[in-house]
Amino acid sequence: MYGFLRGTFKFFLWLAVPAAIAAGILRVFFVDIVTVGHNGMAPTLLLGDQVLVWRDAQVNHGDIVVCRHPGEAGRFVMGRVIATPGMSLGMERDYLMINGRAPERRFHDEVVFVDPSRENQRNTYRLVVEQLGNDFFWSFDDEDRPIRIRPMAALSGLYLLGDHRAYPGEDSRTFGVVQASACIGQVFLRLSPGPDAVEGVPHGWFDMLHASR
Repeated sequence: MYGFLRGTFKFFLWLAVPAAIAAGILRVFFVDIVTVGHNGMAPTLLLGDQVLVWRDAQVNHGDIVVCRHPGEAGRFVMGRVIATPGMSLGMERDYLMINGRAPERRFHDEVVFVDPSRENQRNTYRLVVEQLGNDFFWSFDDEDRPIRIRPMAALSGLYLLGDHRAYPGEDSRTFGVVQASACIGQVFLRLSPGPDAVEGVPHGWFDMLHASR
């Protein structure tokens, strides 16, 4: 029995050492670990989540990115790229229009969300599955506070929007477009979850940040 346990320990040690070395190399050269500081990306990402950011990744439509704030030195912002340079944005009957078309949206459920970053405000939101390109993701809608975006033609930069559409102040609705050169990387994985969760939305360790169709 002792020999079996010793052999098993050696096997897992043999697996763990290369994995630790690989993780260290990734951390030094390719990946940053970022802690989410607000709930502007809820329900996809929540306050306290730790996420992996692929450094200097090419920014694509629908990506979640971390960028330098365009107006405040030393501050960083996180949002989903809903439009890239040359694209247009507008509103039609309270629906967001990208290049003249509304993204596909499917109502999923109503959920109660308590936001500790806003003095534990308790609100009911529509949980929606949206599509940008080939990516599906979760978003929050507030029927009493529909999204408002100033119409823009031929964008000169990236337009970042939070998945929590009723959470102002942390996306391009406030600070305008962001240049791709100001982005440090793409968020691609939740490394560890924060203390809160949203019913019906996966929120675990090593979660890929996509909604089911």
